[in-house]
This record gives sequence, structure tokens and C-alpha cells, in this order.
Amino acid sequence: MKLITEHSSKVTRVNENYFNYAVQITRVILRMIGVWPIPKFASNAEKIAIRLQNVFCYFLFLFILVPSLLLIFLKERDFNRKVRMMGPLLNCLIGCVKYSLFVYHAKEIQLCLEQVRQDWQNTINWNDQKAMLSKARTGRKFAVFCAVFMYIGGLSYRTILPLSKGRMLTPMNTTVRALACPSYFVKFDEQASPAYEIVFTLQFFAGVLTYSVTCGAAGLAAFFIMHVCGQLSILSSKLQSLNDMREPQDRTVATLLADIVEHQIRVNNFLKEVEEAMRIIWLVEIVGCTALLVFTGYYIIVEWENSNSTAVLTYSVIQTSFIISIFVNCYVGQLLTDESIKVGLITSMMNWHNLPVIRARTLILIIAVSNIPAKISAGRIIEMSLPTFGNIIKTSMAYFNLLRKFIT
Repeated sequence: MKLITEHSSKVTRVNENYFNYAVQITRVILRMIGVWPIPKFASNAEKIAIRLQNVFCYFLFLFILVPSLLLIFLKERDFNRKVRMMGPLLNCLIGCVKYSLFVYHAKEIQLCLEQVRQDWQNTINWNDQKAMLSKARTGRKFAVFCAVFMYIGGLSYRTILPLSKGRMLTPMNTTVRALACPSYFVKFDEQASPAYEIVFTLQFFAGVLTYSVTCGAAGLAAFFIMHVCGQLSILSSKLQSLNDMREPQDRTVATLLADIVEHQIRVNNFLKEVEEAMRIIWLVEIVGCTALLVFTGYYIIVEWENSNSTAVLTYSVIQTSFIISIFVNCYVGQLLTDESIKVGLITSMMNWHNLPVIRARTLILIIAVSNIPAKISAGRIIEMSLPTFGNIIKTSMAYFNLLRKFIT
């Protein structure tokens, strides 16, 4: 009995480590900006610290949005320059909306995380653990891949691009220093020291916040959906075990069928919970990144005509990071659909004639449910799949051409 308890405790610790490994990257990013769901056992001091973190993050968003809007609507008169300012402003606005959605749906996200942890704790079979770990590694790689490009491109835009311009002489014969997000502060001159250094630093941290929200959304999508893929892989193995029975016994078949049905229901319910918690975030992500692709494409053309190689490279990396963000969301959705189709194919090729008649009838509902491919959608409007990714790229290019012709 003692050996059984020790073995069970060891398996629990191993599964907890696997769960932490799968969610580690996304958890670090979201905790850094204060939108990782607050655990139930958190102390009041921790809760207050997180809320103060939320307040500071909203201050950073407003520090970009308000001065940029004032500059666009009160001071700037040139339309082309207004378009140049719209990209950073839109990026910050999208980040603020996604951040608010993370805060609003924190409880739903927490429930989904607890379900994932529970699935890991309930997995004892090594083959099942191996299947889940394989999918978890894939989700983790997606999170790392997205974070690397997003931070390199975004932070280069916030630091290298404005610093590379140095001091510039305006038509009014005054010297100014560039900022990543051009702003208008009514009460003070942002060009004077130390105001410029303070504004530059706050814009840098606002950029870290904005890009962290994007990385967190993509990482959480990869984490949840790849977990569902892992559960579907386990369901496939259970169906295959039922199919491979040489001389199926009624009690054994009944037990395995009950396990299959329960597992299938749990996977479908979890997928609905994930979509309910994340669908608006995914919608804002996809629509926002599509719009940002249009603006960054226009900026690349403008800087290319101005022979500014540093800006062209920076905007190209930023555009690549937006493409990767959309691709991660769409690709994991495609993997989910493919895995569910695989389950449907296995059920369609079951050796049902080898099973007891009363048990074979149970397969009817299992086959019917399994042959409906699982899909994930952004806001129940945009299906997340590879064909959708292709359509998004084509749409962004079409609007880019429209913008270029309209302005030039």
C-alpha cells in the first residue's frame, strides 16, 4: 500500500512538472504584465500587487493613446503624416483592448487552466503522457517562436529606429529628437531633457506591454488548443485499443466504451470553455494584426523610397512578427481540425462486427459525434485554419494596395 501511495505521489509530481513545462513561457509573459489569473490561494497582498500592476499597465496604454490622439487631431495637419502615426496608435489600442479582455475573462481562463492541470493529474498511462507531452512541446515551441520575433521586431522599433534618426532639423529651424510614438503633450515640451528621456523610457515599457499581450494571446491559444489535440490523440489510442481486441469480453468492452464516451464529452466541453474564454481575444488579434499588416506594408514602401535601410529592416521584422502571430493562431486551429478528423476516421473503420451486439450499438453515437470535425473560431465569425490564414494575407495585401493608391 505504501509503495502504491509513493508511486501515485511520484506520478503526480511528474505530471505537475509536465504541466508547468507546457505553460511556462506563456505564464511568465502574462505574469509580467499582471493578467495571469490570480490563484485562489493568493494572499491579499499578492492580489493588491497585481491590481496595482494592472493600474500601471493602463497608465502606459493611456500614455501612448492620449498624446498620440492629441497630436493627430489637434496639431498635425498633413494627412500622410497622420497615416504614419496611425500604425503605432492602432497597435497600442489593440493591445489595450486585448489586455482588458484578459482581465475580464480571467475567471474563465482560470477554469480552463485548472481543467488542463486536472487532465495532467488524471493521466497515469505512460503512452498517454507521451502523447500529451508531444503536443505540449509543440505548443511551447509556438509560444517561443512568436515571442522571439515579436520582441525583436517591436523593441527594435521602440529603440533602434528612433535612436538611428538622431537629431533632426525641422522646417521651423528647430532641432528635435525622434520618438517611437510621436506625441503632443500640452503642458510640457517632450524634447527638453529630462522629459525626452522619461517619455522615451515610458514608450519603451509601453511597447514591452503591448507586445507581451500579443505573445500571451498567441501562447495561450497554442497551449489550450494543443492540449485538446493531446486529448484527442489519447481518444484515438483508446478507440484503437477497442478496435484491436481479439476476443472482446462484454464487461471489458463496456468499461472501455464508457471511458471513451466520458473522455469524448470532457474534450468537447473543454473546447467549448476555451472558445468561450478566448474567442473575442482571438477576434481582436486576427482583425487587428490584419490591419497592422496593411500599415506596416505601407511604411516599408515609404522607407524604401527614402532609402532608410534601418527602418525597412525594422518594419519588415515587425510585419513578420504580425504574420507569425496570425499563423500560430490559424495553424493550431488547423492541427485541432486534423486531429479530430483522424479520430473520425478511426471510428469509421472500427471492427464493430466483432463486438457484442448491445455494445456495437453504442458506437453509433460515438461515430456520429466523432465525424463532426472540431473547429475553433475567433468570435464565432472567423474560423481559425490555414485557408483562413491565406485569406487574411490576401485581404491585407488588397487593402495595402488600396491604401497606397489612395495616399499617393
